[in-house]
Amino acid sequence: MSVALTRELIVDAAYAVLDGQGLAGLTMRRVAQELDVRPGALYYHVANKQELLAEVAARILGQGSATDDAHKAARELRDALRRVRDGAEVVSFVLAFRPEGLASIRALPAAFALPPREAVWAARTLTHYVLGAVAEEQNRAELVRTGILADGPDDVEESFLFGLDAVLAGLRRRVDL
Repeated sequence: MSVALTRELIVDAAYAVLDGQGLAGLTMRRVAQELDVRPGALYYHVANKQELLAEVAARILGQGSATDDAHKAARELRDALRRVRDGAEVVSFVLAFRPEGLASIRALPAAFALPPREAVWAARTLTHYVLGAVAEEQNRAELVRTGILADGPDDVEESFLFGLDAVLAGLRRRVDL
């Protein structure tokens, strides 16, 4: 007996493919293979790969916590991105074409006591820092996995927190001006 194909099953399969093979291995054909269906069957539930990636990005980020603590929000974002292979690359891509589509990123401006427009810019700045830091970590991990590089530096966590503090200090100075 076969299970009825649903959007949720497709997103589950895409998430699993991403985590196992990375973004380069995430194709509609591969997702269909995982589900033992023809690729065309997926398009009844998701319009295209971009829509599927948006769903996967939302899954990567989860609900996030509603916090007005920018430091905590940045650490939670980093943790979510690091849980899945190429998480930063997927979320970055989705933010480029559908910035309003990720609820946990949309909520981030509330962590800044700034006029609304500037709070959005502050949130974007913080998001870009976290995405860049995690993308570098994940790219390095891939190079280690393939044997191109030896294990990376041991100070990744300290380096991230240093940069996070520097970004937030700069944003705080902006508020104090």
